[in-house]
Formats: sequence, structure tokens, C-alpha cells
Amino acid sequence: MPVNPVKLLALVLCLGWTVMTQEGSLSKPSISAEPGLEISQGGCVTFVCSNPGGYDIFFLEKGSQRVMEKKNTQPPMTEARFLLGPVNESTAGDYRCIYYKKSTWSPRSETLELKVTREDVTQAPDPGSTVTSVSTSQSYKVWIGVRMAMAGVVFLVLVAILGEAWHNQEKSTDSSGSMNL
Repeated sequence: MPVNPVKLLALVLCLGWTVMTQEGSLSKPSISAEPGLEISQGGCVTFVCSNPGGYDIFFLEKGSQRVMEKKNTQPPMTEARFLLGPVNESTAGDYRCIYYKKSTWSPRSETLELKVTREDVTQAPDPGSTVTSVSTSQSYKVWIGVRMAMAGVVFLVLVAILGEAWHNQEKSTDSSGSMNL
């Protein structure tokens, strides 16, 4: 049986989109620090990693090392809290989150730089420095956009396949005067 090039192209396109969207289908998590990113030595800080779609395991990374993990024991949970303390100079550095869900890794969150000071910090933390630039609504918009694009491609491929089948059926009917099954 000869291979139909249109059907083969449709199959390749569907598989390509499926693989591409699976790799990038998880949204980027957000990260924040409570009470802020400047902590006096001996104090505590809590990094809050969240994802509106939930997670199986969240990891807190310092630099390129995973330093803590939280497994989701209650599936509707959307955030993981990592308490660090008492902090010292070696605790200072760049932190970010990444999560694992349904056999897929998420992109990494924005990076937050934790500073540990020797004196008491009396100034209130800058709220803009503890929140990532990707909001929950932006994550949903990206997720919806990817799904809509994938649905559009699947629709076009189905229309092409059905059009090809209809065209072949019309050819069979015209050439023999009756329909070939």
C-alpha cells in the first residue's frame, strides 16, 4: 500500500506539536522571600515557590545546587514553603525554584538574591524585589495560548485529511461511475 504524503505530513506535524508542547507545557513557577531578601545574620527567611497548576515535587535551588525539596502530599496545593535559618554569610546567594509534575520538568523561576547582613535590618523590604515578573494571569495566558495554537493545528490537519479523503472518494466515484469501498 503506497504511503500518502499528505497523511504522512499530517502525522509528522501532529507528533511534532505534541512533543514541543509537552516539553514547554508547564508554566514558570513564581518565587518570593518572606520577610524579604535582606536578612540579618541569625534570622530566618522563607522562600515561597508557587505554581497555579499545582506540582508533584518543588525544588529550591541555590546557584546550580538543589538545596531543599517538598513533595506535594495534598494534590490541590499550589505552593511550597522553604524555611532557611538561622542564616549566615554562607546562606547568601541566588535562589530559584523548579518543579516536577506528571513526568515533566518546569522552567526555572526568576532568580532572587538573598543578602545576609551583620546588623539588624530595620528598613522594610522592597515589595518589588520579592515578586517575580511573571504573574499568575500571565502564566495562564501562555498556557491557554499554547493550547489554542495546538488545537488550531490539529483542526487544520484534520480538515486536510478529511479533504483528501473526500477528494479521493470523488475521484473514485467519477472514474468508475460507482462508489468503491
